[in-house]
Amino acid sequence: MSMTMNGTQLPDLTDPHTFVPGVPHEGFARIRELPGLHWQPTEVGTANGGFWAVTRFADILEVESNPALFSSQPGSAWPMSNLPIDPVLNPAYNNLMFMDPPRHSSVRRVAAAAFGPRVVKNFDPWVREIVVEILDHIETLTEFDYVLEVARTIPSYVIARVQGVPREDRQWIVDQTLAAFEGQNAGDLGVVTKVLEDTFTYYREKLVPGKLKNPEDDMTSVLIHAAERGEITEAEAYDFLNLLQAAGFETTHTLIGQSMRLILEDPDIADKTYRGIRELGADKVTEELLRIITPAMFMSRTATADTELAGQTIRKGDLLNLYFIAANRDPAVFDRPDEFDPWRTETASLTFGSGAHRCIGNALAKLELRILFEEMARRDFRLTLNGTPERGWSTFINQIRSLPVAHVDGRAA
Repeated sequence: MSMTMNGTQLPDLTDPHTFVPGVPHEGFARIRELPGLHWQPTEVGTANGGFWAVTRFADILEVESNPALFSSQPGSAWPMSNLPIDPVLNPAYNNLMFMDPPRHSSVRRVAAAAFGPRVVKNFDPWVREIVVEILDHIETLTEFDYVLEVARTIPSYVIARVQGVPREDRQWIVDQTLAAFEGQNAGDLGVVTKVLEDTFTYYREKLVPGKLKNPEDDMTSVLIHAAERGEITEAEAYDFLNLLQAAGFETTHTLIGQSMRLILEDPDIADKTYRGIRELGADKVTEELLRIITPAMFMSRTATADTELAGQTIRKGDLLNLYFIAANRDPAVFDRPDEFDPWRTETASLTFGSGAHRCIGNALAKLELRILFEEMARRDFRLTLNGTPERGWSTFINQIRSLPVAHVDGRAA
C-alpha cells in the first residue's frame, strides 16, 4: 500500500488496496512536492518497467497540449496501456480515447455536433423527468442503497436515452459497462475484449439496424448515418457508442454517489452545499464537487520520443499517468485546495481533462447532478447514513459501490 522513496513514504499507486480507505491525498501532496516526477515501478501495462506520476496542474496541461509528443494510442488508462498500435491486435484501436489528432479530431467532430453544451441544454426536460421518477420512487422507501437506487439508475437511464437503447435493454448495458471496468481494473485484456465483442454484437444485430431504417433523435442515429456518409468508419461509430456507455455511466455514477457521501459524512460540506444551491445556484456547487471528487482519477499518455518534463528526463516509450485528482488540489492553482468551497474564484479544474481529449460528455454529467440537486432541494429531501459506505477497489475511478441511507423524516413510514 506504500513505498519509501529517498526516505519519504509514498503510496503505491498500482495497488487497489491503497485506494480502499480513501484517496491518498496526503501521499499525492508529498509526490507533488518532490522535484521532477515520481517514478512508480510496475511491470504491468508498461514498456519500461513503470510509469511517471504527473501530479502538478501545470505539468498536466503541458502534456495534454502536445498529443504528438504524448500519445493516447498505446493506451489512455493504465493498466490498459502499452498496447500495439494495430487495428487487429488492439481491441480499443477505434476508441476515441485511444486516438490522436487528426483521426481523433474527425470522430470527435461528428459526436460533438450532437453532444455539445448547447445541444445538451435541450436535454433538461427529459433528464428532469428521469430524476423526478427516481425521487418519486425512493420517497416510498424507508431505507435504501443510494448508489443502487439513484447514482447508478440516473446515468444508466440517461445514457440509454442518449444512445437510443430500448428500456428493456438498459440493465444489460449497465452490466456490460461494470464488467468492462472490472476487467480494466484487473488488467485483464481478455475480459475487456469479450465485453466489447458482446456489446458490439448487440449494436450490430439489434440497435443499429433499427436506427438505419428509422432514424431518431439519438446518438446512435447520428453516428451510424455519419458512417454511411463516410465521415467516420462503422468501427469508430460503434466504439464511440461503447465509450459513451462506459464513460458517461461510470463518471456520473461516481459523481452522484460520492457527492451524497460527502454531504452525509461532513456537516460543513452539507451546509455549504445547501447554502450554495440557494445563494449561487446548483451549477457552482456542482463544479466544486467535481473538483473535490474527480471521478476519473487519472488518464495515461505515452512519450513518442525522448524529452523532458518538469526537469525530468523522459524516455521514448515511457508511460505518464496524469493524476487529475492530485492536480485538482494543487496549491499553486487553488487557495485552500483541500477545502470544499463553492464560493471560490478559481473555477478551472482538470476533472474532465484538457486539450483535445477534454471529456466530450462533461456538460451532460454536470446537467444530471444539477437537476438532481435542484429537485432534491425543491422537495427538502434530506437523508442520513444508515450503515457504512463501501468504496470500490480501483486505482482508476474514485469509486463508491454502496451508500446505505434512510430518510431523515422516515417518509415511507
